[in-house]
Amino acid sequence: MSGQVIDTRGQLRRRASPPVERPIRVVIADHDGLARSMMRTELVAVDGIATVATAGDGPEALELVRSYRPRVLIIDTVLLSNGRMELIGRILSASPATRVVTIAVDDDRTALAALRAGAIGHLSKDMNPRGLGRLVARAAAGEALVPRRLVLPLLELARQLPEGGWRPLHSRLTTREWEIVELISDGASTQDIADRLVLSPTTVYSHVKNLLRKLGVHSRREAVIAASRLRQEEASGESPTGSTSPHIAYTESLTRIGGKGGESCGSASSPAWMSGRYRV
Repeated sequence: MSGQVIDTRGQLRRRASPPVERPIRVVIADHDGLARSMMRTELVAVDGIATVATAGDGPEALELVRSYRPRVLIIDTVLLSNGRMELIGRILSASPATRVVTIAVDDDRTALAALRAGAIGHLSKDMNPRGLGRLVARAAAGEALVPRRLVLPLLELARQLPEGGWRPLHSRLTTREWEIVELISDGASTQDIADRLVLSPTTVYSHVKNLLRKLGVHSRREAVIAASRLRQEEASGESPTGSTSPHIAYTESLTRIGGKGGESCGSASSPAWMSGRYRV
């Protein structure tokens, strides 16, 4: 009778089984084979986490994400530098549910660009490796992992955002031209735009003409598509400033993992868990 119960009508029915929690699947992408091995060793020892695979470069990481659809991807910023930031967009297109978390020794600029491009957090290789599993679980649950030192730069970016919506802060298009793009995408006519922005139709026409010229297109419909592409390029480009990702939110300092009082576990040039200070 194990697994079975008798209901009030005397009928035999099977007791519902408790839901089975699936392990958190993780892919690790790092150019350093030793770092990949150490992270994998830490994660496989944590209950509820399954390290699916490791990759040594960006294309391999993308293929693994497509194949395994991991809940979390840990990727070294080296694989995203030198104009390769679009890799994050391709990863999220292939597996929208994957949480991208960057990791580095000391590369805040690329980390910020990755957060704008869709990553939900950044980790330092200076941290205590024994905290890695807990951070992966938090990322899998949808929590943003933003180190304290990156909070102020993100707040500064947020303060610069226009009230009408996010746009790249340093762009080929002016703020007025971005406003017009947004109105055109909503189906507004020249007169509608003039009324909304309190401009003359002639001025609106001039702005639209300049907009088409800058984007290298010949119609308003093409302008909307080109502007969307430009927005993505400028927001995830190599510039240290730009718009923030909607995933980004404040979270507690991650440096506390390393020791008392927020002390880190090692120097930036010699990460603790890469230099043998901690056994992994």
